[in-house]
Amino acid sequence: MVFICYNFSKQMDDIQTKIENIKSIAIAEARILLQKLINENRHLKNLNAMRTDLISLNAHQLRTSLSAIKWFMKMFIDGDFGKINTEQKEVLEKSFKVNEHGIKLVTEMLRANKMDQPDMSYKFEEIDLKKFIETIMFEFSAEAKRVNIDLYYENKNEVLPNIFADEEKIRIVLQNLLENAIKYNKIDGRVVVSTKQEGGKMKIFVKDTGIGVSEECKNGVFEKFYRAPNAVDGPYTGTGLGLYNSKKVVERHGGEIGFNSNEDEGSMFFFTVPIAKKS
Repeated sequence: MVFICYNFSKQMDDIQTKIENIKSIAIAEARILLQKLINENRHLKNLNAMRTDLISLNAHQLRTSLSAIKWFMKMFIDGDFGKINTEQKEVLEKSFKVNEHGIKLVTEMLRANKMDQPDMSYKFEEIDLKKFIETIMFEFSAEAKRVNIDLYYENKNEVLPNIFADEEKIRIVLQNLLENAIKYNKIDGRVVVSTKQEGGKMKIFVKDTGIGVSEECKNGVFEKFYRAPNAVDGPYTGTGLGLYNSKKVVERHGGEIGFNSNEDEGSMFFFTVPIAKKS
């Protein structure tokens, strides 16, 4: 009986020793794996930083060159280098517009490159929402008038609470939505901007009477470089980065961005921003 107990006790000790050995090996292997993951993550971060720097450097150089070309073409169009005929002027004006689109594309690429960086700094401050909206709408009033689009602000006679946001970044969102609402609208169309308080946030709407978004294209609207077929096929220029950048900005503000739309029936885009707390 004593021998059996001794034997059992020894077996338990052996099992315990084996378990401890397995645990030690497992911990050692886990540490090695963890270190490998840390090193790989550091390597990927370095590669991403190099990619970001390369895109930024090349895009800045490209934009500088395009800007120089732009002003030379403008001087030719204005006759600073001598008189040009009507046909030459038309060609130069078309080239000028194409060059402008190139500059805008590079600018959007630079912006998207910045938005993709998790450590991008935001300067949050209290902003007069009503003044903010009116200022940006005024910026687009001339373009709306040029293409015969009625631009209307629904809440112009209301008192609105201030918002807490990075003014430069959140400006990008409203500018993109207004630009799209005018660009993709129909002849004699309308764009209506309105606001609504929802809890501790303000919801800003931009509604248009434009070409709309088909059901099968809705999932791709906020994807990088995405443009719906009815936008690509029409006489509209675009980069496919505006809404992607806007989504990044709104999410960094703790808000949401979305839309309701049907093809050929217009769209209503909206986004939310936090209301500034009263001191």
